[in-house]
Amino acid sequence: MKGMKAKRIRFKIGSLWESPALHILLTKENDVIVARCLDFTVSCHGKDEKDALHALADSIKEYVLTAVENDAINTIFDPAHSKYWRMYNELETKQSSRGLKMSIKKSSVSNDNVQQSTTEINYA
Repeated sequence: MKGMKAKRIRFKIGSLWESPALHILLTKENDVIVARCLDFTVSCHGKDEKDALHALADSIKEYVLTAVENDAINTIFDPAHSKYWRMYNELETKQSSRGLKMSIKKSSVSNDNVQQSTTEINYA
């Protein structure tokens, strides 16, 4: 199993429900891509990332609908094993680091410009 990407994705079930941002780990196993939702311990595979994510969306829909039908919403959160969370966190950190480096390189940051600029806080 080789870690590929860590993503935070929201899934929608029509106009009825939109999930909070869920933690999705993408790995390559043999010749398939596996998409795991670490919040629900639901996983699917596909020939590529898009295929795996579409299959995962369908599985999450069924997982949520089954929980609603069985009045089991209070037990829906079922976090994945810690090894998957470690892999997710390592990948997310690498991706964030690359994004930070790229954003600094793209901007015209020079020491003179930075010293005379004001600072803003924007909450995500």
